Amino acid sequence: MKPTNLNPLFIDLIRNFAHLVTAETQTKKEFLDTIKKTYSLDNPKNNLFFIACEKSDFDTIKLNNNRNAILFNN
Repeated sequence: MKPTNLNPLFIDLIRNFAHLVTAETQTKKEFLDTIKKTYSLDNPKNNLFFIACEKSDFDTIKLNNNRNAILFNN
């Protein structure tokens, strides 16, 4: 498993966007595309989260089996 390096702003804002994380593994690119499809990046909060996600170092994101934690690079 590859280590992650998550941007502090990403860590702070992910709780507001956690509903976009699924039980199916998404690549970082897929997750970024989901953000763009779901939210307007003209909104400053959405744009900040998008940028923080881009600056975070992870390959994949998904929910664990109990759907109570987010897993990276798993």
